[in-house]
Amino acid sequence: MRRRNIALIAAAVFAAGLLPASPAAAANATFQAGTLNILNELTQAQFVHDLELITSKADLVGLNEVANRRDFLQTWAADNGWWFYSPTPYNASAEALLAKKSMFDVLDKGSDFVCDTNGPGDVPPARYNNWVKYRHKASGRVVFQINFHANSSIEDNGHPTDIPRTQCAEQQFQAVKDLAARKKDEGQVIVSGDLNVDFEADRRVGYAKFPWKVFEANELPNLRSVYNILGVKATPTHDTRHIDYVYFWKRVPESQLMYMTDYRIITGTNSDHNGVVADFAIDIA
Repeated sequence: MRRRNIALIAAAVFAAGLLPASPAAAANATFQAGTLNILNELTQAQFVHDLELITSKADLVGLNEVANRRDFLQTWAADNGWWFYSPTPYNASAEALLAKKSMFDVLDKGSDFVCDTNGPGDVPPARYNNWVKYRHKASGRVVFQINFHANSSIEDNGHPTDIPRTQCAEQQFQAVKDLAARKKDEGQVIVSGDLNVDFEADRRVGYAKFPWKVFEANELPNLRSVYNILGVKATPTHDTRHIDYVYFWKRVPESQLMYMTDYRIITGTNSDHNGVVADFAIDIA
């Protein structure tokens, strides 16, 4: 009996060796990607506090509303070991991207103009989708981060507000989706930013041109947010809403090389927004 058991165990071990390794068993490396809208009305000291808070929690960071501090951020990044991208013109420079030089190399970068309402009254700035293509040193994988900021006051409890800025935002959501779909052929894709649409209200209503329907309520491969994959945490990101997001391009299981494993809401900011930081594991090439 003992010999028979040993033989069965040996056969099972041999058979297991013929099976492909599961994603969880693959060798991988980890990093964190975050987003924070830093209110542009803060004092310099308040701004620096928020900047240092979010950069202490993440290795890739997307910032919103920082055009007025572009020169400061350029110097800060150089002095502290970070890559920094904040393109011209002025309205594009508000959506900046940072990456730790110790963890990433920059391969390419760009900025795509999306829309400008150019209407009367309280006109928001023109909108741009900014992106950087990195090589993650520990894994050898290419990782993109796309960062953007949608117009404010576009959503009322999940429903669109019928104003020009909402139409501009709808264009931007689709443009982000199209950009991510193009970049995913070159590497892994992360999307970050202030979308000004509450996740829970958007999911409940399901308006066709808002993020839930454009990014998440469809078959894989597609974009998926921290809230979709890991659930909505009680702490909001702005007032009572979850409007700041980290997404990644989730593939079908057999093609998945990067995994979102956890996230947290970063409180203690001076800004009127909390930050969001997601944990990623990525297979080593």
